[in-house]
Amino acid sequence: MTQKSQIMKNLKSNKITFFYNNNHEKYIFDPISEIFRQKKINFTFSKNHYLKSDIGFYCRKPKDINSKTSVIFLGGIDQGRVMWPNIWREQPWNEFDIGFLPGDNWASRWKQSSYDYRSQTKFGVFNVGWPKADFLFNLKENKNKIKRFKKKYKINENKINILYAPSFECFDRQIEVVEVVKKLGFNLIVKHWLEKREKKFKDLWDNIERSNKKTLEIYKKKTTIIQPGENFLILLNFVNLIVTDESSVAYEALLKNIPTISVKDWLIQRHKKAISRYVKPADITIKTKKKFLGKAILKNIKSKKDFKLKKKEFSNLGKSSRIVVEILLNFLNDRESVKKTKYYLKPKTQTNFLKKIKKLFK
Repeated sequence: MTQKSQIMKNLKSNKITFFYNNNHEKYIFDPISEIFRQKKINFTFSKNHYLKSDIGFYCRKPKDINSKTSVIFLGGIDQGRVMWPNIWREQPWNEFDIGFLPGDNWASRWKQSSYDYRSQTKFGVFNVGWPKADFLFNLKENKNKIKRFKKKYKINENKINILYAPSFECFDRQIEVVEVVKKLGFNLIVKHWLEKREKKFKDLWDNIERSNKKTLEIYKKKTTIIQPGENFLILLNFVNLIVTDESSVAYEALLKNIPTISVKDWLIQRHKKAISRYVKPADITIKTKKKFLGKAILKNIKSKKDFKLKKKEFSNLGKSSRIVVEILLNFLNDRESVKKTKYYLKPKTQTNFLKKIKKLFK
């Protein structure tokens, strides 16, 4: 039996668990689990982050990690944007075995922060890409997803489709978008992320329900409301432009070079008791004001984002799931060997000056 065959045999005897909180996190792991399925390796998905497992995949840190081998991913491309570059001071990875990042920009943030022990996993962090997006670059798989979506939602990709996908629906912003898109005569697609009514997001759910109902009253003929649990990335096959507040959709839109408009004088409020503030658009978005939204849509409807932006945000397009599995197999065989791979990110070491300063405050 070859060494690789032995590793595969051992892997098949392990309990593998993908831990997630919602469908949006599950979609990150689906392509990896599909590779396991093809190799006849058993696995489970669970929302119970405290289950014991031989190999556990995570998007966030539970109170206790009960996996013998633990693997950590980001839960979103713009995760912790207000804390960039060092999100790890608030969302530490140091208790995990290995970590995976989606692209060069995140690799750069990690390197800038890697002097912080909380950013470093026990055996390394790797720039592998975004598994969630692999299907977009697999012609057959993507074609099947497009076919299913067209059948379910009757979306015509030959028409101009504007997608409204916010992080937090509030202050009737959706209705503003509906009125503008209706005036332009384009098709409107609406996609929210909240899958069900939750106590902490009660106000958001109510806002979404009210806005969707009113939207259909205003523009039912040319509006498609997508179920929130659907994979947002499939929509990139159909849309020409996205309108959002400060959602991570702007980053994932780069996968298909789709422009995203962010309305900078919109207010955002997470719930009724929270203080409202103006949105903070991502740097990669086209910024406009409410009164100029229609003009901004017309101006940018046929533009494409710079291909270089996509390459900076996402590495190994279409291949990242396979690379993750490859690194994991090598890790299980020889933990130190993975540091020799080209995907391994070498951390910065603290300067003597910083070490001395830290000692003073211990």
